[in-house]
Amino acid sequence: MPGIIDIARKKAEQSQSKYRISAIAFDSQGKILATAVNRPRFNRKGGGVHAEIAALQKGGPRTHSILICRIGNSGDLLEIEPCEYCQKILDKKGIKVYSVDPK
Repeated sequence: MPGIIDIARKKAEQSQSKYRISAIAFDSQGKILATAVNRPRFNRKGGGVHAEIAALQKGGPRTHSILICRIGNSGDLLEIEPCEYCQKILDKKGIKVYSVDPK
């Protein structure tokens, strides 16, 4: 069975955005509720949807924590933190955020 980091990495590979990011929403027992990737801007005014917000929307009110992952073009793990906007939303809802450590 693949580990959580493997799942996050494979999900990030599905992103079509310049920054390939995935997010996994967990309940309070650590069960995966939802996975998501950031969605690109294309022609939509105001930009795309960040992975952590998409995971929160899919996971719903049972979401307790979110793991975010960013990969480079060669598939290597890169550092990532939520943007200020996403962090505010997650803080307001009391959701803990974790990042995959590239080291």
